[in-house]
Amino acid sequence: MKKPLTIKDIAELANVSIATVSRVLNNNSWVSDKTRARVEKVIQEQQFSPNLLARGMISKKTQTLAIVVSDISNPYFVMLVAQIENESLRAGYKVTLYDTQSANKSSSQGEIIPEENIFNSITDSQIDGVIILGGNIDYNNVPDSYLQELKKLSSAIPVIVVGRQLADVDYSCVERDQSGCVTLATNHLISKGYKNIGFIGGSKSVYITHQRVDAFRNALNNASLQADDNNIVLNNFYLQHGYEAIEKLLAQSEKLPEAIVAINDHVAKGAIRALKDRQISVPEDIAIVSCEYFPGSEYFIPRITTVNHHNELIGKTVMQILMTLLRDEAKSTVPEKIQVSFMPGESC
Repeated sequence: MKKPLTIKDIAELANVSIATVSRVLNNNSWVSDKTRARVEKVIQEQQFSPNLLARGMISKKTQTLAIVVSDISNPYFVMLVAQIENESLRAGYKVTLYDTQSANKSSSQGEIIPEENIFNSITDSQIDGVIILGGNIDYNNVPDSYLQELKKLSSAIPVIVVGRQLADVDYSCVERDQSGCVTLATNHLISKGYKNIGFIGGSKSVYITHQRVDAFRNALNNASLQADDNNIVLNNFYLQHGYEAIEKLLAQSEKLPEAIVAINDHVAKGAIRALKDRQISVPEDIAIVSCEYFPGSEYFIPRITTVNHHNELIGKTVMQILMTLLRDEAKSTVPEKIQVSFMPGESC
């Protein structure tokens, strides 16, 4: 049986160094076009296919990315992870998923894994880059231990966060438009003549909740309307919290707001179920809009009026930035905000 060719053999046939072959295999920009063409010609002629381990030993890269997610059962994270994984595979990278279950602490049935431990594990592993989706970085008060480990991680390998940029930590960031989504939803209700409008969902300890509530208040204020604090219920981001928010509003007063802005489609669906159980119809008796689209909401009855954050574009943008970092073309990038769009439905 013919002995398989090695990177050393390819280097000799192309009359270049082993390091140069390695750079070509890893798409390093430090190789001239002429040299790259010569090496690629030899690779094609010899039908050379390097195995992942051999490439990792020479380049110190394993073509492996880590995704750290705070709750893989959340539709937002499911969509985003799927999109990032598709883009990763297209770029020649495999993905290792770390699910901390920290986003829904009160409802989680599994063990909550400290993210600091995961960061340590990634730093000690042969991982080329890290994508962080949610977790402690989303809280108003980020633990010092988390910050310390995040700094260590980002100093060792490229890190990109879908969320916000923290001061004094060197990582790249893709931001979602947390204010614009609420402005679109609230202004839609105002344009239809609603004046007494409530807001439900979200956790007080998470920064996006404050951003969205502030945007809600600002939209009302710009329309010369007043937000009623009694009609703002901040509990959490899941189906049951929409249901519980309606229960709380009814316990406070027999009269509900004319319309409600829900922090996402899950909360909107839970609210609609609670209203249905009390023979209150949407949108005939009360209107509901959502700040964040989840797949499948267009098949719900009534179809949710919502805002699309375009996770497919977020996933592509994350991978574009990460590929730039992995090619050593930049140490970090300025935060990039993904624009949102309104999706009309039947719930208002």
